[in-house]
Amino acid sequence: MKLLLVDDQNVVRESLAKALRNEPDVTLVVEAESAKDALAQKNKQAFDVVVIELSLADRCGIELIRQLKSFGQSRVLVLSTFRDEFRVGEAMRAGADGYLSKRCRMKELAEAIRTVAKGRTAVSSDVSAAMVRALQRRESTRGDMVASLSERERQVLRLLAMGSSAKEVAAHLAISVKTVETHRARLCAKVATHSVADLTRLAVRAGLIEI
Repeated sequence: MKLLLVDDQNVVRESLAKALRNEPDVTLVVEAESAKDALAQKNKQAFDVVVIELSLADRCGIELIRQLKSFGQSRVLVLSTFRDEFRVGEAMRAGADGYLSKRCRMKELAEAIRTVAKGRTAVSSDVSAAMVRALQRRESTRGDMVASLSERERQVLRLLAMGSSAKEVAAHLAISVKTVETHRARLCAKVATHSVADLTRLAVRAGLIEI
């Protein structure tokens, strides 16, 4: 695996990098001491997993997660001193694939990296409760948002969740593609996501489709 390790605490980052380089399935560990450096490294080559600390001197770690996920390749694992519900929830909503606190052991970190590299989610035991609370709060908020959707937004949501393209939705509802795109943007803004999977879950929750 190729790893990018992002942390502005030099001693911590260098120690982690040294330990991870001894893992048998790790072929490369690149270090970045800032968000700017991380993005520069990401532009140079692809990484299987990016491990980041949320507290960085030059940029909010949540913003960095969003930027890293926009590349659409690397998995992102947060390794942070923060364990509160707010930051855990924000990181997961931003697209993080896992969240560990720095209280975890090296063996747990290595296993978490392998887990997220395989497409699964990894969460350390001391932040799992915070993540559950954050997700419950998110679902409750989404439930309120479902009730606030207009009839047209519900129609667009249903068709998009069923896999229709913007052009197909426009033809079905006799509206322009631009109008469909506007509705989709508003839906994504309301539920704070750009994921079709999240829109599908919202449609199921609203009873617009069945799976």
